[in-house]
Amino acid sequence: MVSIITRNNMKKNDVVSVITLAGEFVGKFVEFVDGNVSLEDPRMIVQGPDGQMGFAKGICSTGQQEPNSVVMQAVFVTPTDKDVEKGYREFTGAIQLV
Repeated sequence: MVSIITRNNMKKNDVVSVITLAGEFVGKFVEFVDGNVSLEDPRMIVQGPDGQMGFAKGICSTGQQEPNSVVMQAVFVTPTDKDVEKGYREFTGAIQLV
């Protein structure tokens, strides 16, 4: 597998957090071009009734559940916290607990 390193030192398939004007999203990094970030398996971050964080099944309330990819205009992109990355991978089925 070829490792693609971006100018932000993010590699393809790294789990990243993206802040947009519409909210916060987590997904697997594909590329960053002209202020737009491409993600695979994107999920919107949601807040539960008691303030706990969770993942939506998609990127918007009326959109397709479990979309394969999305391109969005980013305010900023950063590597995801390790605990959040673990939760994301569990939620999206990227890993299985044994």
